[in-house]
Amino acid sequence: MRKLLLTCLLCLVAAGSTTAFSNSGDIYDQKLEEGIEYFYQTDWDKAAVIFNELKSRDREDPRAYFFHAMIPFWEYFFGGNSPKVAQDFLERSQSAIDISSERLNENPHDTTMVLMLSGLYGYRSLVAASEKNYQTAIESGMTGFRYTRQLLALDDDDPKALIGKGIFYYMVGTVPKELRWATNLMGIRGDKQEGLSILEHAATSESYVSNDAKMILSYLYKTEGMYDKALTHIEDLCYRYEENIIFQFNYAEILEKSNRQEEAKAAYRTVVELQNSHLDTLKEQSKEKIRNL
Repeated sequence: MRKLLLTCLLCLVAAGSTTAFSNSGDIYDQKLEEGIEYFYQTDWDKAAVIFNELKSRDREDPRAYFFHAMIPFWEYFFGGNSPKVAQDFLERSQSAIDISSERLNENPHDTTMVLMLSGLYGYRSLVAASEKNYQTAIESGMTGFRYTRQLLALDDDDPKALIGKGIFYYMVGTVPKELRWATNLMGIRGDKQEGLSILEHAATSESYVSNDAKMILSYLYKTEGMYDKALTHIEDLCYRYEENIIFQFNYAEILEKSNRQEEAKAAYRTVVELQNSHLDTLKEQSKEKIRNL
């Protein structure tokens, strides 16, 4: 469930981050998209070079800072919980938060900044809790929730807001009935099916964020045991980001859960054969799966 949540959070913020909002210019935006493409292909060495270049070019644009911070974040959760990698993320994310906060102060209605800050504080809470730094975890979680509440008030027609609301409604809908009184007391309501429907609407939009909605839906449907629907979305993602070892691994897992064993073994072999120096744990897990299937 933890990896489900963090993946949904990343998709949410990525949806906003790819929208041009600064005065950095077309060249900056083109380089940013190139870096994001490398990031989603899990070619993080090339992505880091581009993000560092963009940080030097425009120190007031938080988008490159955000994605540069996401490299150790994904490496921490998908590649082993290294304290050194956790510290690297906390330092990079603080820089992204500082710059994003300044931008939001200048324009309180900036959707992208709300999305970034909501996600960044949520990520910091997850990492800090995993590292048993509970004070930072609690403070970050509470601050992130404040931005999430602000997110829910955004324009319903904005695909970025649709993704945020869909995730939030789904997550609230997963709260056990015996604990619903607590969410009701806080004025928080949500329904899993409503959340999925909102995300499906975002997935069919003409916006760039449709890919991010598909990413989220593939994870949620897998969790719900709705494997045919999960496969529809993960297949699209694997086709677009064929070098993304995380997407390919999840594609293999969904095939396995669908009792399509031979196809799953072939998909796990694809994971093993991918050239990736950051997520060897997924390759080792795939080898184990192949032996056991």
